[in-house]
Amino acid sequence: MIGLLINMKLDEDFFDKYEYQIVEFEGEKYEFPVKYYDLQRIAAFFPASARKLKKYLPSKKLKLYQPFPGISLILIIAFKYRKLSNIEPYNEVGIGFPVVLKTNKQKYTGSYVIHLPVSTEDSCKGGIEFWGYPKFVADITFEETDKALTCFLRHENQDILEFRVNKLETEALSEDSNSFTVKENKLLRSIIRTQGFSGKSREKGGATLTLGEHPISKEIEPLFRKTKSVLHAYEPKIQLILPLAEEEYDL
Repeated sequence: MIGLLINMKLDEDFFDKYEYQIVEFEGEKYEFPVKYYDLQRIAAFFPASARKLKKYLPSKKLKLYQPFPGISLILIIAFKYRKLSNIEPYNEVGIGFPVVLKTNKQKYTGSYVIHLPVSTEDSCKGGIEFWGYPKFVADITFEETDKALTCFLRHENQDILEFRVNKLETEALSEDSNSFTVKENKLLRSIIRTQGFSGKSREKGGATLTLGEHPISKEIEPLFRKTKSVLHAYEPKIQLILPLAEEEYDL
């Protein structure tokens, strides 16, 4: 969610500006970047303990984003992918935090995800194989009312979380953001490009999180200072391009 936001009309040539390559995996051919033609996304940041989050950093090159001393943020983000280029539609939930990477040439802000459950086996295998995302298959459903969109995440008959986001007025926006992962002892930086209709708000408690009894719930519960958001986003219609990693670094 950290990235450059620009007011704009949607680009009709959004998917036509990139060179595409074919990669074979387990006897199947996949085209990259992956084109997400239609998706829905909700996200929120919650105050978190910087001291407790630091143990999740996979590399000394990554630093926590800290808006205040000792305070960082946890990102909860949920996707309903409705139409894709490579595979069937699926749902996804990300649990992570914003980070900063400083190189000799540049400084990058982005996110690092510690859990990334998805609703299908195909999306799970691809995310692990090509980017090293920490994916596993879980039950992910959505419930929508006039005022809010709620995501429910369950695994092995246990609730992990319930994530509710208030709906907002939206405008056409474009965003580039960095996603950091670790694969084969390398730190990868992938640039995720999106465009669509987005609403963002700093309304306190505009998104709320209820944790369940699953081991992941128990793991992340101590990280939060509050389970009411300090920033949330409601994005009912988005397009997204996910390429293979742009750069890799030694850990």
